[in-house]
Amino acid sequence: MTAQVPPTTNKPEAAIQQINLSYNAEQDRLLLRVGLADNSELLVWLTYRLTKQLWQLLNSETNIPTATSINAETLPEKAVEQFKQEMQAVETLQKMDFATDYQPRKEIVHNGVMLAISVVLVSNENKSPTLEMPCLEGVSVRMNLTQELILALCNMLQLASKEAAWDIGAPSQTQAEIQLAGVSGVKKVLH
Repeated sequence: MTAQVPPTTNKPEAAIQQINLSYNAEQDRLLLRVGLADNSELLVWLTYRLTKQLWQLLNSETNIPTATSINAETLPEKAVEQFKQEMQAVETLQKMDFATDYQPRKEIVHNGVMLAISVVLVSNENKSPTLEMPCLEGVSVRMNLTQELILALCNMLQLASKEAAWDIGAPSQTQAEIQLAGVSGVKKVLH
């Protein structure tokens, strides 16, 4: 899954041109490849745990309604507004280029693949949010997120997670078991 991203004007030497997210069965991880305008690329491994966290962080930023957020008690005006937001997101995704193959760059930043150990979303009042991924190698990867980039990453996370047979969208199993144990009085073994 690859997405072409229009270059930004802030820092041409570090502007994102293309991103790719793929599942590696041997590593049981996702590989995030970020092609930069200076003909270099970042390679970052994402584990299941971090992928799930990333999915939750990005979905909190999209402000796009889901099927579960629209119910019978939703006011008609609110439902129409939510539908418009969803249609706008679909139109944005349709304009993105997911068909072009990822073009590997000449230089790999930090001389190889880095392992993300955390994902953090930093929200700034007047700026777009920044995704920070501190890596085991002592480097922190930072990406300024536009709404288009968030949608592209969410789309690629869904597809790559499906290929990996990872459930990144379901509520935490532990949380569900804790709630069940409290309601029914039945003891559950948590793993």
